[in-house]
Amino acid sequence: MRGRLIVVYGDIVADRFIYGTPKRISREAPVLILRQYRDDTLLGGAGNAIANILALGGLPVPVSVLGTDAAGHALIETLTAAGIECGGIMRVDDYATPTKVRILGGMPHASRQQIVRYDIEDRFEMSENESLAFARVLRNEMSVCNAALISDYGYGVVTPSLVGNITADAHGKPVTLDSRYDLLRYPNVTAATPNEDEAAAAAGTSLFDEDNGGTKIAEVALTLQQSLDCEAILITRGSRGMALLERDAREALFIPVFGTDQVADVTGAGDTVIATFTLALAGGASYVEAAKLANYAGGIVVMKMGTATVSNDELRHAIERDEDLED
Repeated sequence: MRGRLIVVYGDIVADRFIYGTPKRISREAPVLILRQYRDDTLLGGAGNAIANILALGGLPVPVSVLGTDAAGHALIETLTAAGIECGGIMRVDDYATPTKVRILGGMPHASRQQIVRYDIEDRFEMSENESLAFARVLRNEMSVCNAALISDYGYGVVTPSLVGNITADAHGKPVTLDSRYDLLRYPNVTAATPNEDEAAAAAGTSLFDEDNGGTKIAEVALTLQQSLDCEAILITRGSRGMALLERDAREALFIPVFGTDQVADVTGAGDTVIATFTLALAGGASYVEAAKLANYAGGIVVMKMGTATVSNDELRHAIERDEDLED
């Protein structure tokens, strides 16, 4: 996995965390007043996938759009400080960088709880010239990179035509997809990693099997695999682990959750999963091996607060201490 070049095409989001200590109840309204002591702006969305690829020893190549606002500047500074080349990121004056603002309360050295979140959202309306520019960048990067990761959060950066260009230029290289709302708009990718809700919505069905009292996760996975004409579907299931269905497989493989099911924070866990999965495939792993590595990474990152990453050493340590791992 180390040193593999991964194109990351998608919506980079600013994950902003504002921390405060409880001060008192307001006299103006029955709300808690916090005394702010910290304000962090982190890479979210496709940016979190970029950060995880870097932490795992890969070399991410971002292709995205950011505004020229304060959030956009902060994210560019974070990326360049980490040594990431940002030539594939277009800066747009009239685009507000999507920002998810989470306000957390608690004592500085105690557990902090998320009190409220609000989102600053915009949609990027891509012009024909911008689409052509992105196509050139993606074609050039795909010629030298080992894989591509598509992270679609619905803000307009990802389009079916550009994803089609990526899959056409892949020539056998892995192309993975994480799409929050429009999974089936992007056929012919190598693999997709929806969560249960996203998978059920895309398949147009409920996961609950009323006749047998179980779930239709394998049926949903098959529907998605056939609709996307992809090699594998990896459905993340939270505390229930993951389900992997490969093309022509007789049945889905159910992977139990790694670690405890008592999580600290699920923020950005899906980004960690697809980053690990893609990087493993780029390194020559099978779909089962890549899924199991992604499962380890997901189990590690949900025990961290906020938008977090998993390092190569943490992943190796998790494998070494897994008593249930077969030789």
